[in-house]
Formats: sequence, structure tokens, C-alpha cells
Amino acid sequence: MTKTKLIGGVVAAAALFAPIVAAAQDPFEPLGIRARAFLIYPSLTATGTYDDNVFATKNDTEDDFVFTLRPEVRAESQWSRHSLAASAFGEFGFYAEEDDSNYEDFGGALDGRVDVTRDSATFGRLSVQRRSEDRESADDTGNQDVTQFWDTEARLRHRHSFARFFVQPSAYARRLGFENAGDVTNADRDRNIYGGGFRAGVTVSPAINVFGEVNADVIRYDDAGEINDSNGYDARAGVEVDISRLVIGEASLGYAYRQNDNFENEGGLAGDIGITWNPTQLTSVDFVGRAGFDETTVTFEGDRSSGNLATGIGVTVNHELRRNIRLNANAGYDRDDFQGTNRVDDTFRVGGGVTYLLNRNLSLDASYRFDTRSSDAEAEEFDRNIFRIGVTARL
Repeated sequence: MTKTKLIGGVVAAAALFAPIVAAAQDPFEPLGIRARAFLIYPSLTATGTYDDNVFATKNDTEDDFVFTLRPEVRAESQWSRHSLAASAFGEFGFYAEEDDSNYEDFGGALDGRVDVTRDSATFGRLSVQRRSEDRESADDTGNQDVTQFWDTEARLRHRHSFARFFVQPSAYARRLGFENAGDVTNADRDRNIYGGGFRAGVTVSPAINVFGEVNADVIRYDDAGEINDSNGYDARAGVEVDISRLVIGEASLGYAYRQNDNFENEGGLAGDIGITWNPTQLTSVDFVGRAGFDETTVTFEGDRSSGNLATGIGVTVNHELRRNIRLNANAGYDRDDFQGTNRVDDTFRVGGGVTYLLNRNLSLDASYRFDTRSSDAEAEEFDRNIFRIGVTARL
């Protein structure tokens, strides 16, 4: 759940910059607000949700209604070269009964691209967010107070092409700072992460690039205690595709190795997939997947896990039934193997929804999601049904 306090900002932007009413090909797409070389897109979404298992528990489940308000704004440059985009959001959740679970999330991001030459570009991103930990997270404290944390990240990568080859170095830094949840102290989870990578590849056809990639990261905790610092490495091979807009994205597969200060070192599958298939002009299918090591604080049967070897895959189908009626369906599977313990979690998710566009400024939507988990830790198993309806206003 990520989110911001931007209603005042939206009103101020509307007062400062008069919208330019330009002809738009799609009568259901917002026009935005013209501000010199930028287009600004503000929106406000109000949502009502019924959750039959708020805390994602096996026993003593609690159901509740939650009202969510999400203001959001993004600004995009309209330059012919280079690009700059800024965004900010807020999301505020209010529970009817379990008010200890109320949350206030917000954040912002800045994304840019510098076109150094025709064959060379530098990309950067800076984001700061205050977020809420998902109740289904194995690291969630499980009490009635929601765990909130700060997530600050800076990323930089450069891509240079020459002849049929390309290289892409990258680097990032990330800070995670956890707030206490009621009487649960989370200071021992605060950490810094530093990483980088290098990708090199070759163009085998106008639609396909193949590449090899190596990555490394360093994780350092403020207060290690039981939770210890580590170094990670992975090597993988992959493919980038863009087949006449029919199939777009990339996929990679390789091996990851985690070197822990005070636990046994671990190795396992590493990979990513992000592919969009457009079988028709009205239908798109998105495939996503990931394998690699995640940090965790899980303890099972007295054993503290050194890390979570996480594997997940999902598919989402979007279909435009009519110009103003859009359907979606999704399914996913996640496997969490907590290294150094006998605990393995298998989580399945399935859902779907519909969006009805009244006009370019107003839309209604409804969705349903079912999640279920089986686990060696029986108390961590759950079934969960979530029903949601919402309305969105956009300029």
C-alpha cells in the first residue's frame, strides 16, 4: 500500500495553471493541465473495501470495512529530447472497527532521462515513501497495529549502444527505516542497501537483444543483533524483446549467492520476467515473475532464518469490452523458502474486476480478490476474500 497528501497541491496547481482544452483522440483519456512544457495529471480516488480477514490469520479472524482516500498527481515533460517526470501520492485508510489498523501513507518520486547522444542515455530515479507493511507479509508483527516504514531510494543507470552491441552499468542505494507498531519495536530492522550491476548484450535482430548480466549488493543493519549483515551476488542471461508491439519486455534467468556474516551461505535460482503480449488491439496479457533472496526476520521452531529464497509468478489479462468498459483478471503464485528453517509458504492469489468510464474525468470500478496460503507454520495459514468498489475523478 503506497500513498500522499496532495489535495492542496492539486487545487494550487489548478489555480496557477489554466487547463488547455486540446483535441484528444480518446474521449475517455484525461486532458491534463498544461504548465509550460509539462502536462499535469491530478486524480482523487475514494474506495470502499470489505475484508473478511483483516489480519490474514488462520484462527480468530476479524472482518471489517475500510474507507480509503487516495489523492495523486503526476507531471510529465513534453520535450523532444530528454524527459522529466514527477509524481506524488497519498493513501489514507480508515477502518470501521479495527481503527488501530488505520494508516497514512504518502510519497513522491522524480524520474529523468538525459539523451547524451543518439546511442547513449542516462536514466535516474529518486523516491521517498512512507508505506504500510502488508498484513500478508511473513515479517508482519501480527498485532492490531499496522507497521509503517520509510523507503528512500536512488537509482542510476546508463545505456550505450555501438554497432550491434550495448552496455548498461547501474547503481542504487536504498534506506529502510521501520516505525514501532504499538508495543512492538522494529528498530532492529532498519538497514541500508547498496548495489550495482553491469549488463552487456548484442542485437540479434531488430526485435531481439540477448544479454548477460552480473549484480552485487551489500546490506548493512543499524543494529545487527540477531539480524546480520550480508553480501549478495548473482549472474544471469536474458533476452529483451519488442516484436512489432505484439510482444514487449524482457526475461532473465541465472544463479544467486548470499554470503551471510553469521549464518550459512546460501545459493539458489535468480531471475526476472516482465513480458506484455498483445494478442489483439483490445486485449493485453502481462506476465511477471521473480526469483531471488529477500531479507526476513522470520523465526520458526527456534531457528532464525538467514533469508527468504522467494519465487513468484503472475499473469494479468486486460480486455477492452467497449471503449468505456474495461475488464481484468489476474492470478499469481508465491513460494517463500525461509533458509535455515523448515518453513516453506505457498501463497495463491486470484482476482478480477471491471472499470466503467463515465467520461474522461470520472470512472467507477469494482474488484474481487481471493488469497490463500499453506505453510509449515500452521498458524500462518489463511484464506482471505477482499471486495472493493471505488470512484476516481481525474483532470
